Amino acid sequence: MTPETFKAIRKRAGLTQDRLARLLRISDSRTVRRWEDGSRSVSGPVSFLMELLDAGTIGAASVTQEMA
Repeated sequence: MTPETFKAIRKRAGLTQDRLARLLRISDSRTVRRWEDGSRSVSGPVSFLMELLDAGTIGAASVTQEMA
């Protein structure tokens, strides 16, 4: 997954970088920034989750409500 695609999916889902990090259970949101700027490759499992998020198979709103 390209950094541009990753960022576009996050934005379409209406998530901030911090919120996406929490959704993915990543302790440091800098990882999300690094995926978006291309300095770090997006792993296969994260790419898959982002594709599910983009397809509407999983919903950011319902997951983030459960995390609150």
